[in-house]
Amino acid sequence: MADTLLGGIVINEILVDPNGANNFDTDGNGTASAVDEYVELYNTSAGPIDISGVQLWDQGVGNWFTFPPGTILEAGGHAMVMSGVQAGGSLPTGAPGDLFFEAGRGSALINNGGDNVVVYDPAADQYISATFNGDALDDPTATYSGFSATATQSGAGESFGNDTDGFSLQRNGDGGNTFVGNQTPTPGTNNICFTQGTLFQTDKGLRRIEELRPGDLLMTLDNGLQPIRWIWARKRDLASLLREPALHAVLIRKGALGNGLPLRDLRVSRQHRILVQSKIAWRMFDKLEVLTPAKDLLGLKGVTLEVPTQDITYFHILLEDHQVLLAEGTPAESLYLGAEARHALEPAALQELALIFGKDWQAFCQDMPPARPLVSGRRARLMAARHAKNNKALQSVPAVS
Repeated sequence: MADTLLGGIVINEILVDPNGANNFDTDGNGTASAVDEYVELYNTSAGPIDISGVQLWDQGVGNWFTFPPGTILEAGGHAMVMSGVQAGGSLPTGAPGDLFFEAGRGSALINNGGDNVVVYDPAADQYISATFNGDALDDPTATYSGFSATATQSGAGESFGNDTDGFSLQRNGDGGNTFVGNQTPTPGTNNICFTQGTLFQTDKGLRRIEELRPGDLLMTLDNGLQPIRWIWARKRDLASLLREPALHAVLIRKGALGNGLPLRDLRVSRQHRILVQSKIAWRMFDKLEVLTPAKDLLGLKGVTLEVPTQDITYFHILLEDHQVLLAEGTPAESLYLGAEARHALEPAALQELALIFGKDWQAFCQDMPPARPLVSGRRARLMAARHAKNNKALQSVPAVS
């Protein structure tokens, strides 16, 4: 069981080294900095918890953050505290119930080589702690200047394991009892995207989406290897997924699209577009190839909405142009910044895009033509139904004279 404070608060995620071998720009100012590091708490209980006055402690700097009065963390909510927001940056945003704070520091406080994270509740005189990268568990009552000498520890302390630069240490599922150290950090954004675990063709072979970073080269169907310009992640906890069926992933079973594709089960958000290559597409749209949302393919055998049993992390991948990527071998779109997609993105994501592409980034969006004609709605569903009725593969290039 996870160590808890106040009947349900746990240390959930730690971003140790945002600007090491890999980079993660938490505040979206365009530069990954040491102060992009953060600690995230999570409410595992069934009801809201008042965390007003709860403190974060570090051996080297002491009490580095105190939650302000009136801070209520809802059930299933996250409270993320980053060291400092840089000029031009802003705090991330998340789902309703998630809270975001900054400590106002101009320098890092988390020791990349190994450290303790201590969360202390003065009202109960109790604390929880977590270590990483092999650091020994501290006794803050004896070694932290200014810390309560009478405080008691809840639980025995937890080890989050070893981190990978630019990736966060996090529980394997919010509030879970196991930890991973090679996952993309998860400040909030929307979900027109792939899910965690998806394999992509890159210049270095197959790589999981969690391992990708801006600058990495992805294989595209039309233009060979192309660099990632921007990548963003959003974790959806199980409780919110069960409340909101629109957030459920579309599961495309191995081989469901024909010709052996996908090579493995593929999970995408409902609105994520998949390439259809078939004579039926040609007859209906006068185009050999079209892109259609996954939700409009649900009439096909092996394509279903998956009832979630665990948290899902959705990812955006943006290239210089709208491209067709190879996800589990399946041609599927990169992020297309049309008006609908921009409307779906949350403010923090829009701010980061503006910083990356400059003040004229919306003109950049308008100049981005779709990689293929976009079809959706009734006619797209009819196309899928015709494929199902005639037992025709969606992934086949027709020979049309």
